[in-house]
Amino acid sequence: MPLLLFAWAAAASSALTNPDFDDGLEGWTPSTAAIEMLAASVDGRSVARIVVPEGTQPGYPHLAQPLDVHPGDLISATAEARSIGVQDGAGAYIVIEYFDAAKNRVSFSQSNMAEKDGSWTEVRVQGVMPKEAVSARIALILNGTGTAEFDAVTATREPGVGAAGPPDGPVTITITDEVVCDSFRGFGVEDDGWFYNPENAAHGVTDDDARLREERIASMGIDWVRMFFWYKDWNPSGDWETYTFDTPNMESHYRTLDLYQRLGVPVNVVGVEWGVEDPYGNPEAAAKAVGALFEHLIKTKGYTCVQEWTLTNEPNGYFIRAGYDFERFVQLHQLVHAAFERRGLEIRIVGSDETNGGYSFFKQCVADDRYYPLVDYFASHRYFPYADRVTAPAFYNERMELLAAKTPHKDLVIAEFGFQDDRSGALVNPLMETYPYAVWTAAFVIDGLNRGVAGFSIWCLQEMYYPGNGFMNYGLWDFKDNNWKPRPVYHAWRNFTTLTQSGDAVRACASSSPAHVVAAVVGGVLFWANHSDYAAEVRVEGWEDAVSLEQRENPTSGAGLVVHKVLTESTLPESSDRGTLELTNRTTFSAPPMSFGYIRGAGATQGRAEGD
Repeated sequence: MPLLLFAWAAAASSALTNPDFDDGLEGWTPSTAAIEMLAASVDGRSVARIVVPEGTQPGYPHLAQPLDVHPGDLISATAEARSIGVQDGAGAYIVIEYFDAAKNRVSFSQSNMAEKDGSWTEVRVQGVMPKEAVSARIALILNGTGTAEFDAVTATREPGVGAAGPPDGPVTITITDEVVCDSFRGFGVEDDGWFYNPENAAHGVTDDDARLREERIASMGIDWVRMFFWYKDWNPSGDWETYTFDTPNMESHYRTLDLYQRLGVPVNVVGVEWGVEDPYGNPEAAAKAVGALFEHLIKTKGYTCVQEWTLTNEPNGYFIRAGYDFERFVQLHQLVHAAFERRGLEIRIVGSDETNGGYSFFKQCVADDRYYPLVDYFASHRYFPYADRVTAPAFYNERMELLAAKTPHKDLVIAEFGFQDDRSGALVNPLMETYPYAVWTAAFVIDGLNRGVAGFSIWCLQEMYYPGNGFMNYGLWDFKDNNWKPRPVYHAWRNFTTLTQSGDAVRACASSSPAHVVAAVVGGVLFWANHSDYAAEVRVEGWEDAVSLEQRENPTSGAGLVVHKVLTESTLPESSDRGTLELTNRTTFSAPPMSFGYIRGAGATQGRAEGD
């Protein structure tokens, strides 16, 4: 990928006024006069300070400064920040905000949070100014009560990132000899187990609908599932002692687990605490209860598919905001690990699981010598403002570099990801219904494959009603009111799930124009995406070495040929149309604008259904 996506200091400066606060707060505009904001001297350095008194409703008080940038620019910003005595919020961080002509915010890009122990932390953010924005600013924010201090703010820009025009001649994809992952964990989905609950039944879901869902899931060949288990479903009192394993929501989970048990798909049980008062105040009791849940699922119910555990979804969010510190996070993992051992349960523990702004948390997880040995692999989440998707390589690289420095080696998987705009929220994301989301998904995955990421799970499987009648709009297909129609992203994801298997080797591919076309090889299949607005002629080099060992050792009448499929918005497959498919002995092809597809050996035995 272009150097600008790897380096923080490679771009031209976008000058800030008074970035070191030597002239007080000159150049910086406070958001409110009700919160104390001032310049101060700390240990011989000038800093900006935001103070929110205890008892104040937490918000987002900030100091802001406009940036001289333009649509399409890649903006990189850093600051030294620290959080002092912060409660009931995320603490100190920075954002880049983008506004339209009516001064409405259309998007924002957010940094990692400063550590809450009062130490200075480098906070960093990269973002791309959306095409509909006309102005941008950097803001230094304190979320919660307490004190935030900032110093040494920088902002740089790289003009016009991405493909500004058609490629200069054919794009060459070179399949390298580098095996970046020798045993891929696979492609999964988030299926939170509530499809069979009373809320969905009340909205007309029938047994026929359930059969359609289950047949579709079975046809996808997914390798792993991530599933929420809400503590209130099985311990509604929150006492960690009174278990109700027969609630309607648990019965829905059992029916969901029945499916994955039949399919032999491993399930990662993820704890969620919605509405539970002080869930981790008694860590010993919490660990004992988690052990009891797993023993019930595996030994009493017989769900051997339940194989992994994640303490809490996105701990750099709720867990930290609720006032628990990293010491409690480590302690809980130590206690649960011991509880599993006492009960004779062999459960893989998933590490970190942080989301946006969580690089510091991920780094702390990897660096801690008590925590690192407890986990079997690490997980991260990323939801991009859609224009920021070009920053994916930096997101991957900073995590993979941390893990590369540790022994023994532990994998990184992406446990949730997506793309958002100003309409998006926790439950709603109309952008996921659109065709570009499919291309962005393919390109994001390919970028990660080329960097050695060992697995991906998409948020989430389908539209459905969650407990409390909240409607989850994210999904690979629509709800019953639209006849369970697959969305474009379903076809992109199905290509990955049906054409690969857990244990496949991943080989990196180099592109002569990654702003246009990217590719990676998993097993004997080359996946590619043209994520630009321009057509490209593509030439693949090194294909002969990438054909699967199975095909080379078991030649068939199709040996030497390749199956090549191209998907565009106009050629997405329907139930009777399997897409644009070509059988050829050539590895050159035309990639239309915003298209994706794959190439595989015609004689290879895939062991699964043909991709879309």
